Amino acid sequence: MVSRSRARGSRSRSGRSKRASQRSAVRGVHVGPAIQAPDIASQHEALATRIIQERMEAMADALGAKEADGSDQDFRTLYELMRESYEVCDSLMAELELDPPLACKRGCVYCCYNQVSLTAPEALFLGFYLLETRGPQQLQELELRARALVERMRGKSRQEIGMERHLYPCLFLEQGNCSIYPARPLVCRGWNSVSEAMCLESNQSGDALTPIENHAIMRLLAESVQLGLLHGASALGLEAGYLLLARAMALLLDGGLEKNVLSCAEDWLSGGAFFARKKAW
Repeated sequence: MVSRSRARGSRSRSGRSKRASQRSAVRGVHVGPAIQAPDIASQHEALATRIIQERMEAMADALGAKEADGSDQDFRTLYELMRESYEVCDSLMAELELDPPLACKRGCVYCCYNQVSLTAPEALFLGFYLLETRGPQQLQELELRARALVERMRGKSRQEIGMERHLYPCLFLEQGNCSIYPARPLVCRGWNSVSEAMCLESNQSGDALTPIENHAIMRLLAESVQLGLLHGASALGLEAGYLLLARAMALLLDGGLEKNVLSCAEDWLSGGAFFARKKAW
């Protein structure tokens, strides 16, 4: 089904079985005008519920282990959990047969003029990814860009920033491409377009309310994985919430990413604040 929107686990055998069940629920699904099944909405709702529950259980298995045996889960456990969560999301999307096809392609950056929101696990995973892929000089340059972007948005709410989104290119839009594609947040994986012309019109007009046709099922899959992470974090007594990508990166980069990403991960995993360390933007 094509909709219009405003421009914008565990490695146990049971875990594998649940993921296989989710894949079978979307395998061969033809998403487009040909689908008129009256119960498609209920099928999607059931699929979302299963994904959320599976991600919650995966988080409990991975990060809740310290509750059972007294051991501390370190950043490597969190990294693996997020790597698997992205893999689950991408594999489910790969099963879809989309009609009309996505207009999104390499070098098309209209959607990169959005300040997307992400969760703490997504932000920390991105921090680890940057440590693996960028040198000290690159990280220093990124820190300066993050500071400048955050300063431009100072005092503005997420809603206000969203309404003037065309003014704020993503921090990781470099040389006409996404420079963090393997570690991009879930929002970036789920939002899509079937019309490049609509995206172009939205950016050129500066009208954030320009309707853009997209596939709701892809948003649902990404949102379900993200909600599973949020609910799982909350159930474990961990900080659960959203922050704009640029602001999250400013927290991680300020004073040195290597030191910050490890300390932030340790603090968050022990029940401390990550996003909430900064009270005002």
